[in-house]
Amino acid sequence: MLEFLRRRVFPFAVWCGVMGTAGWLWTGLHSGSARGYVEGVAYDVTSLAPGRIASVAVLPGQQVRAGQLIAMLDERELDAELHTLDAQRLLVEAKLRATAAQTQREVGVATRGIEESVDSTERARQQARAERSVGAAQLAALNTQIDAVRDLVEKRMADGRDLAELAVEQAALRKQIEVADGLIRELDAQAVSARGRRGDLPADATVQATEPLRAELAIIRTQQDLLALRKQSLELRAPGPGVVSAVHLQAGEFAPAGAIVASITGPAMVAPGGMSIVFVCMTEAESAQIRVGEAVTLAPPGGSDAALSGHVQRLAPAVAQLPERCAKDPRLPMWGRAVYVAIEDAVTLLPGQTFMIEFTGRLSDKAPASSESGPANSVLPDPPAKLGPDGQPSTPARPLHTDPIELLVPTSVLGITRFEPSAILWSEARGRYLVVSDDTGLEKTSEHAPWLFTMDENGTVDPAPIRLTGIEALSDLEAIAAAPDGGFYLLASQSRSRKGKRSAARQFFGHVAISATEASVTDSVALATLIDSADAGMLASLGLADTNGLDLEGMTATRDGGLLIGRKAPLDEQQHAVIWQMAHPDRLLATGELAQAGLTTWARVALPIRADGKAVSGGIAELLELPDGKLLVAATAAGPTEPTTQDGALFVIDGQTGAPSPTLV
Repeated sequence: MLEFLRRRVFPFAVWCGVMGTAGWLWTGLHSGSARGYVEGVAYDVTSLAPGRIASVAVLPGQQVRAGQLIAMLDERELDAELHTLDAQRLLVEAKLRATAAQTQREVGVATRGIEESVDSTERARQQARAERSVGAAQLAALNTQIDAVRDLVEKRMADGRDLAELAVEQAALRKQIEVADGLIRELDAQAVSARGRRGDLPADATVQATEPLRAELAIIRTQQDLLALRKQSLELRAPGPGVVSAVHLQAGEFAPAGAIVASITGPAMVAPGGMSIVFVCMTEAESAQIRVGEAVTLAPPGGSDAALSGHVQRLAPAVAQLPERCAKDPRLPMWGRAVYVAIEDAVTLLPGQTFMIEFTGRLSDKAPASSESGPANSVLPDPPAKLGPDGQPSTPARPLHTDPIELLVPTSVLGITRFEPSAILWSEARGRYLVVSDDTGLEKTSEHAPWLFTMDENGTVDPAPIRLTGIEALSDLEAIAAAPDGGFYLLASQSRSRKGKRSAARQFFGHVAISATEASVTDSVALATLIDSADAGMLASLGLADTNGLDLEGMTATRDGGLLIGRKAPLDEQQHAVIWQMAHPDRLLATGELAQAGLTTWARVALPIRADGKAVSGGIAELLELPDGKLLVAATAAGPTEPTTQDGALFVIDGQTGAPSPTLV
C-alpha cells in the first residue's frame, strides 16, 4: 500500500499542485484583482555620432536635472577640422583682400589711360580746328586778292603771271583745309570711342572679381556652422530629470553612433492632483466591468505592507498592445485596455514598483465627478443635443485650466517613439487634443512614422498614437491648424536637416480628414519645392531669394478664412520676423499650383528676445489668432545655430496687416 501511494498517488498529487500553481501564475489574477506597476520614465543617453568618451560627469545614483551634462565625446578631431577650416577661411579672406586691391589698381590704371586718351584726342582736335580756322581765313583773304588781281588783269593793268601764282596758292590752301576737315572727323570719332571705353568700365568690377572668393568663403563658414552643430552633439545631456541608474561607458572607451552611454530613471508619474499613478495590466474582458472613479485597494505582491487606497483615474480609449511587462509569456504579446489608478494616500512610490490591485465595485469618495455611469466599454447613446440661441446644436465648453499642467506621457508611448510636442489643436471629432511631434518613431526602425498623438483635457497622453493613412512618412512637423470642414492642416518646417538635406517628408503641407475612428491625408504638396520654382517677383514679394534658410514653425487659421504662417527664419533685412498669409490653402492643395494659394506677406514684426545673455531678434515659433482677432506670437531664437540658453517670449499684436507693434505678454 505504501509503495502504491509512493509510486502512484504522490506523483499525481505533486503534478496537480504544480499545474495549479502554474495556472495561478499564468492568470496572475485573483478574483476581482489585477497586477499593476508604477509608471515612470526611463531615459537612455545615447551618442549621436561615433567617438571616444572624453569624460563622464555623473555617477550611478546621482540626481540629475533636464539638460545637465552627462558625458563628453572627444572633440579633438572636430577641433582639428575647425582649425583647418579657420586657416582656410583666413587664406581666402587674404586672397579676397588682395584680389580686391589688385582689381581696384587695374581699374584705376585703365581709367587713367582712358582719361589721358580722351584728353589727348581733345587737344589734337582743338589744334586741328584752330589750324583749319587759320587756313579758312587765309583762303578767304586770298580769294579777295585774286578777285582784285583778276579785275586788274582784265583791264591790262597787271601781269597775268601774278594771277597764276595766286591761283596756285589758293589750291594749296583749299587742300590744306580739306586735310584739316578729315583730321577733325577722325579725332571726333576717336573722342567718341574713348568716352565709350570709359563708360564700358564696370562700376562693380571689384565685386565681380571677388565673387568666386566670397562664394568659397560662404561655403567655409557653412562648414564651420555644421561642425559647430556636430560639436554640440558631442555634449551628451540628460533629456529629463531623474536618477542615473547606470553608466555603461567610461572615459576612454569608444562609443559607436547610437550607443547607450548612461541610463536615467525618471520620477514616477502623477495625476494632475499630485496623486501617484499605477498602470494596471488588464485584458479587454477583464476591464469590461471597470468604471472610472471605482475604489481600489493596492498591496505589494507579498502583502507584508499596509494596503493603499485609490480609485480608477481613467481608462485607455482603445484596446491596444500592452507593455511587454504585462505579458505572462514574453513570446506572446498581450492585448487589452489599459487602466490607470490614482493612489489617494500621500506616499512616495518608486518607478516600476509592483502592486496587486483589488477592485471594490463601489465609487470612491475621493474620485472626481465622472460622466461615465456604466461599464467603461459599454456603448451609451449620445445625449440629446443642446441648442444654442441660434437654434443650432451648441458645443459643450471644455474645462479651462488657469494654471499650467504637465503632460503625462505613458511608457507605452515612450517605448515606441520619440515624443517632442511642437503644436496642439482641439478635435471635436475625437473629443481630445491632437498633439504634433517634431520627430516620431525610433531611429533605424520606425523613424518618421506618420503619427499624431491624442491627449485629454488634463494633459494625459493616450497610450497609442493615431496613424495617418495616405502618407508613408512625416518629418519635423511644426504646426497644426483647423480647416473649415472640421479637418485640419498640417505643416512641416520646410527646413533642411543638419546634413543639409530636405526630404519630401520635411516639405509636407496638407489637409487631414478626421473622424472618431480614423484620420487620413486627403491632399498634400511639397511646399518648399513649389516656392523654389516661383519666379523672382513672387520670391521677392515673400521676402526670399531662395528657400535654403527657410524654417516655418507657426500656423493658425483666421476668422476671415485662410491661414497665417510664421517664419522662424530667415528674418528680413531689418531683422524682423515675417508672417505670410495663405488666403486659399484648399486651392493650393487641389491644384498643386502656388499661384492658386494667394500667398502674400502679411506683416513684419520685431520680436526681441534674450539668448546667451544678450538681446537678439527672434523668429516665430507659434501663432494663434484669438476670438477678438488679435494674434498671439511665440518667439524663439532664429538662425542655423541654436543658442546655449535663451528666454522665449510671447507677444500679442492687433491682428492688422503691415508692420504692427507687438506687445510683450
